[in-house]
Amino acid sequence: MPESGLASSQPFATRRKLLAGCALAGLFGTPGIWLLQVIVSEVLSATACYGVSAPRAAPLWSGFTTWIFAISAVAVAVAAPCAGFAWYGFLLARRDGRSAEPHPHRHEALRTTEQLRADDAVRVRFIALCSALVGTGFLVGVIFIWLAPLFVDPCSAG
Repeated sequence: MPESGLASSQPFATRRKLLAGCALAGLFGTPGIWLLQVIVSEVLSATACYGVSAPRAAPLWSGFTTWIFAISAVAVAVAAPCAGFAWYGFLLARRDGRSAEPHPHRHEALRTTEQLRADDAVRVRFIALCSALVGTGFLVGVIFIWLAPLFVDPCSAG
């Protein structure tokens, strides 16, 4: 099997799958967990805190705050490894492509194999960095939603 442009002893397909998994974890895993957390929390809050025509003074279920806190804790426990996996992919891409520098834009047919591999390594690092930043941003959102019940009453009027 051919080696990737990134200096490694792993086969090309294995390295690509690992970096793709890292990118997917940061770009879709952490935002997906955040979205699921928001949807579940909002549905439960709407059901527990609002009647047909007026808001309730207290939640419909006892232990409602505990349930919201537990759901958010599970979201943090799943989102944190996704963001960590994205950062691992970025560090791996950065370490393996450290010597790669982009080349001036020329027609693709005129580029050497080394120039094409260097350009590929730059693209992989960029995607890995975007994944790590998106994963971290949504992890911060998950943590804020997790801590919200500590500061705001779930069925408060204002």
